[in-house]
Amino acid sequence: MIQKTQGIVLHSLRYGETSIIARIFTRDLGMQSFLVPGVRKTRSRVKMNLFQPLTPVDLVVYFKEGGGLLRIKEISCPEPLKTIPYDILKSAIAMFLSEILSKSLKEQDPNEALFAFFTDATGILDRSGERLADFHLVFMLQLSSYLGFQPRNNHDQVNCFFNLREGLFERQYESGEVCLDKDLSRAFHEVSTRTISDFSSLRIPAGVRRQLLARTIDYYRYHLPGIGEIRSHTVLETVLH
Repeated sequence: MIQKTQGIVLHSLRYGETSIIARIFTRDLGMQSFLVPGVRKTRSRVKMNLFQPLTPVDLVVYFKEGGGLLRIKEISCPEPLKTIPYDILKSAIAMFLSEILSKSLKEQDPNEALFAFFTDATGILDRSGERLADFHLVFMLQLSSYLGFQPRNNHDQVNCFFNLREGLFERQYESGEVCLDKDLSRAFHEVSTRTISDFSSLRIPAGVRRQLLARTIDYYRYHLPGIGEIRSHTVLETVLH
């Protein structure tokens, strides 16, 4: 069956001498992997720059039920990214966001609300000329709501310790493994209440930001046990600091 859809490229892997396998989050087919033969040939009709992280694409694909690698009939980029591929920080953020989404979404079921959020976030990142240091933190906590484990917004003077396992703020500090201390919990609350379009209003100190990123990844591990190791955050931290 031939299917038209929109997608956002997450990453690609070399396959054989001249081909790649591209992981693309699509509007109508959910998360899919595509075999793209011959794309690394010099005279390939399809260009490799279409498969950079966060590239928006229009697709016509050969779709089959039951999983497995799909094939692309036609692919184009309706609105090329203007800054992400050419800005070191934005490229590092794009790599991180792509890895988080790719490892968080295992199922192939479509999620139009999540696709719209991811499309909006990509556009905001590409257009933004503002301070980007906290963008990825806001993205992760906004994404958690689409994945079913959004933090409960119950932070106050009494409930001042965020419990990563329970996903809410509590009055007692259980342990350093499970809970954030008061200062980190306050920062976590501040980030979790921002929208992706309001990320630049945050002013998280660099040391706190590093801790927040590590603990937010821990938060994902509690609620997505099969997420595996996140590697790209080390590149991101190097660029940020």
